Amino acid sequence: MALSRLIFVLALTLPYTPAMAAPPQVDAPLPTLNISERGELTLSEDDFKFVPWNSDDLVGKVNVIQYFGANMGDRDTFQPFTDLLQASFAAGTIHVATVLNLDAAMWGTTGFVVSELKKNKQAHPEATMVLDDNGSGVDTWDLGDAGTGLLVTNNKGIVKFFTPKALSKAEMAATVELIRANLDD
Repeated sequence: MALSRLIFVLALTLPYTPAMAAPPQVDAPLPTLNISERGELTLSEDDFKFVPWNSDDLVGKVNVIQYFGANMGDRDTFQPFTDLLQASFAAGTIHVATVLNLDAAMWGTTGFVVSELKKNKQAHPEATMVLDDNGSGVDTWDLGDAGTGLLVTNNKGIVKFFTPKALSKAEMAATVELIRANLDD
């Protein structure tokens, strides 16, 4: 009995590392992110609803996935790049998925975040917009303290680019070319 207590106490002192948490690796499959609470915002006529979302559902198209906190500070991290995407590709050529970490939002701002997400969904109905209530993407994709990430996956769900920070102009141009190269695959 004393030995089992000792093992239990020792186990409590070990650092916790989620078994599946790993930063996305280039040329490897995107680690699966499953969001069952809230999830993807869908729009049918004027009716909005949230449905569970799974990153594995993105396979079949070249994807740009941006993950960031639902707050003013993180909102513009990848905006220059997504603006460049709109200018560089015809609608429907690539798929953009935005996953907002609602756990990073300031207390009391959930209603504002949902309202803004609905406006964006109306403006860009083809885009995937997801609310991650618990910030599970930060752990699943090991996004660290910043909790942000920009990914490009090919049509097979293989990561072709990953960065946890805003891109420089040179990085944006190179990433657009990378996306173009993967459209032919």
